Amino acid sequence: MDEHSADESIYAALSRDDPIAIELIWDRYAHDLLAMLSALLGSRQEAEDVLQMLFVNIVRRRRALAGARRLDAYLFRMARNEAATYLRSRMRKKTARPWLTPNEAGQEQLDLAEQLEVALGRLPQPQREVVVLKIYQGKTFQEIGRLLGVSINTAASRYRYALERLRSLLKDMEQ
Repeated sequence: MDEHSADESIYAALSRDDPIAIELIWDRYAHDLLAMLSALLGSRQEAEDVLQMLFVNIVRRRRALAGARRLDAYLFRMARNEAATYLRSRMRKKTARPWLTPNEAGQEQLDLAEQLEVALGRLPQPQREVVVLKIYQGKTFQEIGRLLGVSINTAASRYRYALERLRSLLKDMEQ
């Protein structure tokens, strides 16, 4: 089944308030949502937990989903919001763990990973989201724009500004 047909089936099931809609959403979007959450949270295990919380919210808000103009954008926005809620909770508990782990565990690589994590954390959220979607999920600017509800040019600009800011932050950390 192509993406358009799958979305039509989901909308039809949502409009009937058919429980199969949640299963269809899972089949169609869970993999991509998990990939994005893994990149945002830096942990597959935490991403799986957040994905489960997300689907609880999807069940609760299924009627609103039926009226969504762009189902994929709506779901990705819900996932971003769920990740942000989780991160705020994690920060309150002060259990944050590094999410970048180099393949080689030498001290120099660990230091660089730590610096990069700090630098990414200092980016504004819109820029950080674009970097995560572009680098860690391999999305095109067109896909990123669609998912975030912005133009292709805005997505590309956020990416460019993020890379410039990362370079500057990493350079400052070296000194």
